[in-house]
Amino acid sequence: MQQTKFNNKIDNYCNELELLSSKMAELLDVGNYSDIESIDMKRKFILKEISKDVTSLSNNNKNKIELVWVNNKTMIELLNEKLEDKKKKFIRKKKLFKAYTFDN
Repeated sequence: MQQTKFNNKIDNYCNELELLSSKMAELLDVGNYSDIESIDMKRKFILKEISKDVTSLSNNNKNKIELVWVNNKTMIELLNEKLEDKKKKFIRKKKLFKAYTFDN
């Protein structure tokens, strides 16, 4: 009974991590950066909660968590790459705008 409850808890955490990471990707795509920090804090809290119980995880749950971790890591890396790309484009446009307004 207690192991089933624990498994459900881990499943819920894994699902929520996936949802939060997807939401972060969506927010980044539309340029809504203000909400990303709060979502990332929720993700970190969930990861901290999961790591508390790491010793009592079954092999199946360990495999699930590893898969979620790998997927989240990949998503975060992609988010960081997109954010860097958007920063570079913004800086280029800002320089172009300054140069254009300076000439006129």
